Amino acid sequence: MENLNLSYLSAEIKKNVESFFLDILSHHKENIVSIYLTGSAITKDFDVKHSDINTLIVVKEIKVTFFDFIASLGKQYGKKKLHAPLVMTKNYIERSLAEFPLEFLDMKNNNQLAYGEDILKNITIEKKDIRLQCERELKSRLQQICQGFIRAMGNKTVLRDLFKGAISGYFPIFCGILFLYGQKIPKEKNAILSAIRDCCNIKIDPFTKLLAIKAKDLNPSAEELKEIFEELYCEIDALAGKIDEFKVENV
Repeated sequence: MENLNLSYLSAEIKKNVESFFLDILSHHKENIVSIYLTGSAITKDFDVKHSDINTLIVVKEIKVTFFDFIASLGKQYGKKKLHAPLVMTKNYIERSLAEFPLEFLDMKNNNQLAYGEDILKNITIEKKDIRLQCERELKSRLQQICQGFIRAMGNKTVLRDLFKGAISGYFPIFCGILFLYGQKIPKEKNAILSAIRDCCNIKIDPFTKLLAIKAKDLNPSAEELKEIFEELYCEIDALAGKIDEFKVENV
């Protein structure tokens, strides 16, 4: 049996993940550089019923046979909440840090190496790249929620689904902002919200409400959803303004 480091996982997650990784290594070990778990599976935010298990596989080279093999496992492991893995080469990671700094910052700060070489440990994320993507993402999300609100035409279900689908995407941006200001980046979502509140002096109520809606702990009326939209717009716009003003010092 391959030497997998999965001791940090709960028994239920470990069983499914271990089987998946061993299947991969038994057929394609010669092409595998690293295997990681990423995302909520390694945090207290993981929900067995609703959360997907996310993985990153670093390979020596991209091969169609490997993708065919992973695809063949999809039906079996999809039922066990394993999301389709990200598959990258080390060279791709090195060439893509400037284009996708938030995504790689998230992976660097929120991963657990299960097998192989720790590629993510030594990657360097530049503040200038983070600032640019944070600006782009925040302004883009302002337009997305406005368009979504209009398309919903006051329909409670559509509005609720809009907010449920949007909330997860804010956290990599928040982590990027904390990185810009030199703040510690927490692992759990509530701690991230508290940190961004303290760092940027914004109200986090609309984001906590979105988390509660997604978890089905809150079922707001149509009027309440409109209030949440207004609050959400104001706080995202405030964050966008702060990033506009943020200056990256030349080193």
